[in-house]
Amino acid sequence: MVMPHKNTSPSATPRLVARIGSLVLAGMLFYCFHLALKDGFDWKFSSEWAMVRPDFQVSEGQPTKQIADFVLPDRFGNQVRLSQFASVDLLIVNLWSSGCPPCEKELPSLAEMDRRIADLGNVALITITIDEQWDDVSGYFPLGTDLRVLFDPEKKVVEGMFGTEKFPETFILDKERRIRARFDGERNWHSPQMFNYLANFI
Repeated sequence: MVMPHKNTSPSATPRLVARIGSLVLAGMLFYCFHLALKDGFDWKFSSEWAMVRPDFQVSEGQPTKQIADFVLPDRFGNQVRLSQFASVDLLIVNLWSSGCPPCEKELPSLAEMDRRIADLGNVALITITIDEQWDDVSGYFPLGTDLRVLFDPEKKVVEGMFGTEKFPETFILDKERRIRARFDGERNWHSPQMFNYLANFI
């Protein structure tokens, strides 16, 4: 029987080694590119995180407190329930008080954020003050405002449900009205970084 002749020429082995080497090099370059890209995303996230600065955030799947339905009056005397926002995927709740300089400082930013999310439909913002009535806080809005301002002078919601004693404090609630994040103190609420951050919860 005549056996098939194998090509054992001296030039075949170097070509094979070169091809394998090229594949290994290409794999290493792809891996390094992947790491660099990942580091870039991590850097962006860290950079935006530093600008947003949440004081508390719940990891995905981690148990967290659910806010029960409540009812508070608005500036017009209407009784507003939390459950009225059932169709909203993300609810931002800002807690504040008159006589609080950081609260006053961030109100324009909240108002601008509210204006920009008004057409989204799946995100809403409400503010709750521990003041008695609209006359106590109207001076904070010399040009008027469309912000939803609710009143909780007995602190049944502010302290009883959210546990807030210092202002301002802002909570991010998901579709089930579970607390996903908390911000202590004032923030720039209408910044691109904040909108990018909030988009992660929708």
